[in-house]
Amino acid sequence: MIEIAVIGGGPAGLIAAREAARAGAEVVVFEEHREIGEPERCAGLLSISGLERLGFSANGRYLQNIVRGAMIKSSGGRWRVLDAGKPVAAVVSRSIFDKEAARQAEHAGAEIICGVRVKAVKRCGGEFLITASDEIYQSSWVIDAEGAGATLLRRFLGAGTEPRGWIPIIQLIVENHGLDKRFVYIYLKNYLPDFFAYLIPIDGNLGKLGVASRSPNLRKLLRRFLVEEFPDARCLSASSHVIYKGSPLDSTMLFPLRFVPVGDAAGHVKATTGGGVIMGGLIAARIASAIAASLRGSSSEKLLAEARRVVEELWRIAFLRRLIGGMSSPLLDLLTAIATSRMGSLYLSKRGDMDFQASSILGSRF
Repeated sequence: MIEIAVIGGGPAGLIAAREAARAGAEVVVFEEHREIGEPERCAGLLSISGLERLGFSANGRYLQNIVRGAMIKSSGGRWRVLDAGKPVAAVVSRSIFDKEAARQAEHAGAEIICGVRVKAVKRCGGEFLITASDEIYQSSWVIDAEGAGATLLRRFLGAGTEPRGWIPIIQLIVENHGLDKRFVYIYLKNYLPDFFAYLIPIDGNLGKLGVASRSPNLRKLLRRFLVEEFPDARCLSASSHVIYKGSPLDSTMLFPLRFVPVGDAAGHVKATTGGGVIMGGLIAARIASAIAASLRGSSSEKLLAEARRVVEELWRIAFLRRLIGGMSSPLLDLLTAIATSRMGSLYLSKRGDMDFQASSILGSRF
């Protein structure tokens, strides 16, 4: 009998496994791919403060670059600069980062089984029967970190994240981008109304370039963007995935079911940027610690309250995303101008937080 079965070996699942194992729980992680961190799809732009909150060093071997701000190109073609004047984010190799998260989880006592796909989860009395490849495992709790599709979650609950919240994205690794590696670059394009395009420098030559849209002609739009902005860049590799801009599930409400989703499976993603490693990791860590506390007969209320606060922040960020998404191009350009003005940049450099964005704008501290 396993105490906690974690389905999925991405950041949320591995961080959950680490925290539960540190608290003394027996944890097994089931990962369908044969290697942790593969395939790599994420842009890997993580706040330095977020890394520290999760217990990772900003100088780990996964580090590729450090950035201090963003350059935003409006739909009218004007550049705006948001410069914090100090390092604020790390560009990381997600493959190496995930492997480090796995190392930490195993060091804490969790077992990780790769190359095993969980096909079904069924409740049987007071436990769960987990069908993984050709074997059946028994578990007291399930943490569902299976990712964007969340097939098991939908089968179990009959519901999940907002289907319209998921947007296809294509990301390239390009060389010869010709931009200052100290900044990330955001492009607001009228032909990409669902999201934006970006270039995240790995160094002065290599970068991660992405476009996202619900358009059936996304590859055509990608080619258009490359011609407009990076005619001299050369593509080295390409990958496709989806990002989420909807509202999150409140996993704390599902705690009594003992089947709890975290990470992308629960939409624990910043709707403004599609980034989910930090916020999803924070929620997963607290959920896992709460489960371990419950298994040991201790109160889980404080840990669940902390997880709920992060979920509420994601709700507020999703509201901001809907608000911004409804703005006309001139109004959005005005908002960008205010944010990147001298006063706006000064305020954000002192009060800003890449992860707790709504709290930053409201001037409150998380």
